[in-house]
Amino acid sequence: METIRALRADLAAARGATQVAVVGMSLRAPGGLHDRTAFWAALAEGRDLTGPLPGDRAAAFPGQWDRFPTRGGYLEDAFGFEPKFFGLSTPEARAMDPQHRLLLEGTWLAFEDAGITPGSVAASTGVYVGITGQDYRDWANAPSASWTIGNGHCFAAGRIANVLGFGGPALAVDTACSSSLTALHTACRALAAGDCDVAVVGGANLVLSPRSTREISRTGALSADGRCRPFDARANGFVRGEGCGVFVLKRLADAHRDADRVLAVVRATGLNQDGRGTGFTAPNVHAQSSLVESVLADAGLQPTDIGYVEAHGTGTPLGDPIEMEALVAALRKPSHPVFVGSVKGNLGHAEAAAGALGMIKAIMCLRERAIPPQHGFTALNPRIDLAGTGITVPTKMTPWTTGTHAAVSSFGASGTNAHVVIGLDEPRPAPAASPTGFLISAAGEPALRALAAAYADVVSDVDYAGFCHTTTFGRTRLSCARWVSAGDTSSARDALAAVASGHEHPAVGEPGTVPELPRHVVDLPGYPWQRKDCVIRRG
Repeated sequence: METIRALRADLAAARGATQVAVVGMSLRAPGGLHDRTAFWAALAEGRDLTGPLPGDRAAAFPGQWDRFPTRGGYLEDAFGFEPKFFGLSTPEARAMDPQHRLLLEGTWLAFEDAGITPGSVAASTGVYVGITGQDYRDWANAPSASWTIGNGHCFAAGRIANVLGFGGPALAVDTACSSSLTALHTACRALAAGDCDVAVVGGANLVLSPRSTREISRTGALSADGRCRPFDARANGFVRGEGCGVFVLKRLADAHRDADRVLAVVRATGLNQDGRGTGFTAPNVHAQSSLVESVLADAGLQPTDIGYVEAHGTGTPLGDPIEMEALVAALRKPSHPVFVGSVKGNLGHAEAAAGALGMIKAIMCLRERAIPPQHGFTALNPRIDLAGTGITVPTKMTPWTTGTHAAVSSFGASGTNAHVVIGLDEPRPAPAASPTGFLISAAGEPALRALAAAYADVVSDVDYAGFCHTTTFGRTRLSCARWVSAGDTSSARDALAAVASGHEHPAVGEPGTVPELPRHVVDLPGYPWQRKDCVIRRG
């Protein structure tokens, strides 16, 4: 018995050593969504974030989009970028795939969200990027050396490391639709092995050329009526989606040591392959179910610990029934409800970024203790049998009442399957502090004013000591900086309003000696990109 207890203790210690904390995250999603609060509101309302093909794509390739469905989840201002902020020239930025630009901006914002300045962890930070699409190559009229380093997948990760000075591993992962969740798995293993102490994980996808849409359309996977309806009887395929999701990860023990705010804990991850089956791109129910079971076992959890599964859920007549069959095999507990959903119903299939956006949704479900309605779902696909399984597709906003963990699945057309189990960290008290002011900075006056306005809107809604620490020590100090002397939120709001309007205020001055504050990170708006150098030109 003593031996069994010792082995169990060793196993628990090993699991604890490999658990990973999500300490920061950022996103860009269709519908003009730039932060997780707006993202969650859209999901809670069950909004359809898809729409017609943007005019810039249609104009770039006139007459070439007309032979297949083009309704999808498209980003606003997908080409906008501020190259000077990152020390890049405009010609270099124009040669960069806009997916790389999204990842670069997303990385900066994810570190801001974490309250960690990239320079403070540069030497030990690795970069793991999920990316598949190469549509921007079709915008080239005169390929050049700068075009090559602006579009190869490896350069998406390498440029992030180069611009921000990261010294850890930097690599791109391409497993088709499971790319970003595969990148997450790879990063978690790297953290456990000590390859890096901080990891950036991201995924991005843009639909810029009719060529890739035409090829996907030929497979019959696209919805003829431009609607993605996961698990529904009317499901007839997916719509293409765009987006970007980026995470900052640390080993859980390190996050606790550094007093980081932990958004979620990655309990276990796993990968496998479909292998031989009915077809190269056809899903394999046995591979999927065995993966879910193995990741659950690695996490030291039981099926009853899972309350929600963010499924791959593409809305295809073939894929949905197979995925549900696999979940039934792995999680079936008639007395224990498990809700299953897919964000693709709201914003389409974001392909290489799908796993990252699904992960963000699952984290928000955990943190909000609620499960949003599945958009596009009214009646279960007749090929799916959930009778007596405890598994349900939610049709309305549902309180999370059972199970302490969520799972996320992402299955690639290449046959590579990824699965992740996440939970919440134990709550920790915020440190006591009596701040007397805070620093605010940006790369120029317009951005400083926009940031001050955003801060003024939220300063009364967050812990003030955490606000002061996050603005002062959790954001990189940029060239245009002000020190605001304010001992309370009312004084801070007045001073910020003055900065936002470009007026002088007695509490606002040049930054001098900055007093120390206990580390306490709170949610604040991210850097306000002005996007004045729009690199949309073709060629």
